[in-house]
Amino acid sequence: MPQFPIDRYLLPETPVEVPEGFTEVRQSLTAGLPHRVELGAGVHAVLILPTGLARQWLHTDPLAVVSSSADDLAPRPAPPEAPRPPALVGRVPLRLVVRQGTRILGSVPLAAGLRRVCPDAGLSADAGAGAPVTVELLVLTWLLHAGTVRGSGDYGSSIALAWRRADRAVDQFGPPPINEFVWRRRPPAQRVESELGPARLRYRYLLDKKLRRVLR
Repeated sequence: MPQFPIDRYLLPETPVEVPEGFTEVRQSLTAGLPHRVELGAGVHAVLILPTGLARQWLHTDPLAVVSSSADDLAPRPAPPEAPRPPALVGRVPLRLVVRQGTRILGSVPLAAGLRRVCPDAGLSADAGAGAPVTVELLVLTWLLHAGTVRGSGDYGSSIALAWRRADRAVDQFGPPPINEFVWRRRPPAQRVESELGPARLRYRYLLDKKLRRVLR
């Protein structure tokens, strides 16, 4: 079955895995916020928490958990039978600001499994500044304690990301996959199908040389 078109934008039901071609970066947040994460290719991400409050953090237990990726990865409860009125959002607005030098490429909210390309296709480069580096960022896990929000110190906070260059062409080419519905309409004598591996990848072939394609 072909992959659902927006599957890459949905939050995962299982722990996030690093896809092939991505570079994983894990860091401890010992210098407080904002925290800079070097990615590569002259690009870095800055973890920020825009709350506008100071007194709240001064009176909070330094080891209190402010935000964690475990909330996204925990099993989702069944929806209630009766609809509930909307409630105020209690999640802190942690974000990653992706920059190339002083140029802002994009802003990525922290959500486990979220993949985001920076800059977005609709974002144009500054005049005379040259083309920006395009990167794809994947949020893996994070853990933020109140002491890290207040300042530097080892409170057990950490963050894990993965990234890759997204502005380079591939070096492997092949025929485009045939549409599944076109494959089904061909006579049975001209179709070959097999399933390989534990992931049950499906390969479908057309025996007609002019229409031979692979459907994964």
